Amino acid sequence: MHAEPETYSASIDDLAAREEAATSMPERITLFDDNGQRKAQSTVLTEIGQQHHLFHNPDSEAFARVTVANHAEVFRVAGSEYRDLLGRTYYLLSGSGANRNAITDAVATLTATARYAGPEEPVHLRVGATDSGIVMDTGASDWAVIEVDTSGWRIVRQHAVNFRRTTKATALPVAGHADFGLIWKYINVEVADRVLVAAWLLAALRPHGPFPILLLLGEQGTGKSNSSRTLKSLTDPSGVPLRPPPRDDRDLLVAALNSWVLALDNLSGATPQLSDALCRLATGGALAGRKLYTDSEESAHNIQRPVILNGIDDLASRPDLAERCIHLTLPTLTTRTTEAELAGQFKVDAPKIMAALLDGVVLALRDVATVNIGVLPRMADFAKWAAAGVPALGFTAEAFITAYRRNQADAVALGLESSTVACTIRSFAERHGRWKGTARELLSRLNQEAEADRNMPGWPHSPKGLQTILRRLAPSLRSIGIHVERDRNAEGRYLTLSCQPRGQVSQVSQLTPAPVSNDGMTHMTLPREPSTVAPTPEAFDL
Repeated sequence: MHAEPETYSASIDDLAAREEAATSMPERITLFDDNGQRKAQSTVLTEIGQQHHLFHNPDSEAFARVTVANHAEVFRVAGSEYRDLLGRTYYLLSGSGANRNAITDAVATLTATARYAGPEEPVHLRVGATDSGIVMDTGASDWAVIEVDTSGWRIVRQHAVNFRRTTKATALPVAGHADFGLIWKYINVEVADRVLVAAWLLAALRPHGPFPILLLLGEQGTGKSNSSRTLKSLTDPSGVPLRPPPRDDRDLLVAALNSWVLALDNLSGATPQLSDALCRLATGGALAGRKLYTDSEESAHNIQRPVILNGIDDLASRPDLAERCIHLTLPTLTTRTTEAELAGQFKVDAPKIMAALLDGVVLALRDVATVNIGVLPRMADFAKWAAAGVPALGFTAEAFITAYRRNQADAVALGLESSTVACTIRSFAERHGRWKGTARELLSRLNQEAEADRNMPGWPHSPKGLQTILRRLAPSLRSIGIHVERDRNAEGRYLTLSCQPRGQVSQVSQLTPAPVSNDGMTHMTLPREPSTVAPTPEAFDL
């Protein structure tokens, strides 16, 4: 029998554990000073906090590591959970509540102590890097972690790794006997696309990006939301797994700060602003928002996160976002089952799927440096990582890189077809072969080419606007043999468009990776034969 996944609930609500924390401090806290005078509440609260391990992360954010029962928990000093911990401990010591101002004063002192006198230590959210491999927060109530290195994976309950948790975080499935093929009962994708789902899952358990955005498209009734929930539950389970589309960059930033895997549900499109923000989130770049209660200070965070998007409409119409996505169109379901039945089955199967994923991470750590995928594609770090790990999940590295290159080519074509400007430039370049002139002259010629499209959203209305669009489109145009070059002479700046005949566009070679060795593996299933799961879509509820 397999253990059911645990659900993490914020342990500061456990009064017995907090009482033990209050009575087991190295130095007994008293309510009166040496002269018998009652101490100020803020003084007692500060003394309580000073019994904790106070430190700061590389961004100078203050944290406290608190020993509870037989394990340690990490809190943001400025967070509501830590304030509640201080207040609860004060109540256990005094029998009365601490006032808000006293807690605020104590938090200010403890924050200063952590930032200016405490050591700098990394703090992770769900997944972190170690000197020898990767560590993952199980989300369980004992704060155990999963350590993964090239020799295998193991669950460790006594450790010194700092993980922060959000209030909605829940526990990963407790890994059991590996069987990755069970996942296709819960994720409705074409058989040819399964290797790409496996690759994305391996990437989501990697501590740093770039991360491809998994884009699930399909008509109503194809299981997009259920597939998204399943993927989220295997990488970063949460009490609220799916989020609505963010209203702006600040909403996206808040979501990214509080989730390792961001799953956005039922998008009807992506604005240029959201598209750019998702690109930064996938491959690295600052997301910014105003600090609370101020209009002048800005909070900027350089964050990378795995992302899942789902919707009916094509969401990645801009070429730069399209090239960062894995595009999957879900087939229509042929049979269905109830949510209750599906949830019951998944509780049994999830530990087996989780174990297989951990096996894949072990293999990826071991072989990522030596795997051969030929000419590196866009997001090459992801491609090498996935190619190294998918053999543990029933696929070959060659099958992955072939599917990924095909998906990338389709994404480029989709991005170009979705851009009126790109279509017009392509038609113009293919007809003229080679053209040279200023940005203003090119805009005039394009306006003549696309008389009916000039008033459509996104069409440039100035030479500067055209230059910006050309920079965005250049990689995609280059992939189909159209080159945009910029230069200047005595008369000023000019552009050169050249079109390579379609039959001469170079094809990216697809080399077969080096064979995988199975020496020295523990706690893992070695590479198996390709999956033989039946190709018909499995049944699940929406």
